[in-house]
Amino acid sequence: MMSWRMVAALGSIASIERMLGKFREMIDTDNSIPPELRSALHATLDGHLLSAKERLLKTVGDQ
Repeated sequence: MMSWRMVAALGSIASIERMLGKFREMIDTDNSIPPELRSALHATLDGHLLSAKERLLKTVGDQ
């Protein structure tokens, strides 16, 4: 059985993923954003998502 902290962390990760998914959708549907910039923005979002996941899971692991 998972601890409540892990459940809360996984819920937070899911929320972050949904939020970044909305940003991705906005980036992909905005025709004013050049393709090169889109790639860079997606890479930046990927980095932030990984960082957020690591911080949340580290927080749970430290407790």
